[in-house]
Amino acid sequence: MLIGYEANNALRNSTPMGDFCRDLIEKMANRYIRDGYRALLFTKGIKKDYRGYFSGNSNVSSYLPVGMSKLMPELWMRYRLNAWLKEEKVKLLHGLNEELPYNIGREVKTVVTCYGIGEHHRASLMDSIMWKGRLRYAFTAADAVVAVSEDVKRQLLEHNVSESKIVVIGVPGRPYEASDEVVEQYYSLYRHLLS
Repeated sequence: MLIGYEANNALRNSTPMGDFCRDLIEKMANRYIRDGYRALLFTKGIKKDYRGYFSGNSNVSSYLPVGMSKLMPELWMRYRLNAWLKEEKVKLLHGLNEELPYNIGREVKTVVTCYGIGEHHRASLMDSIMWKGRLRYAFTAADAVVAVSEDVKRQLLEHNVSESKIVVIGVPGRPYEASDEVVEQYYSLYRHLLS
């Protein structure tokens, strides 16, 4: 099972959300290596603190923009990532940062994890508008939208996300905990989407 992750949070974020992403990827890699599980982490850059973070996992690889794409990594993540997905034959992409690349093909199944609408990207009005647009696109394009709590599910429903797409995976009261049960539920979701 080859899973691609939009992994900016995992490799750039030192908040509990980043910890959750790293824990999820690491636990999946350790637990399911016998099943042929491999993770490809797509990120526009790696924060110094997380360089080599997954080096002990032979089934986890990181992909960053190369060549001219280094000059505009945000555009690489939004528009050029699809070429990498095809080249690597990725069949499922998980947007851990609540986002997906634009124009993602239907041959790639997609999952987006939502931690809560309106909690991020308040740096400027323009940033907030752009982020909300990327959220709308991700929720529309995704095959499954994971809500980390029942409260987040209610937020998604209020924003007209189809209830048939929403899957609640999380520890009540602890949305950023990648418990064994949470890891099992994500793995089951991946298997279901790929069957």
